[in-house]
Amino acid sequence: MIDYIALGLTHALIMLALLRVLVRPELDREDMMADEPDGDAEPETTPRARRRGRRTRNGGGHA
Repeated sequence: MIDYIALGLTHALIMLALLRVLVRPELDREDMMADEPDGDAEPETTPRARRRGRRTRNGGGHA
């Protein structure tokens, strides 16, 4: 009997938490992430970045 009560209580609390999260208005908005690059930003000009770009344009990395 106690096992059913404990199991029911934990599942009810999990469902309550899920409902509270799903009703939040923040889920309806998509804000721009801080680490996304801007569209008008200059491309990287370091030698390593040029090699990486050259490697991905020529067919990708070979494993």
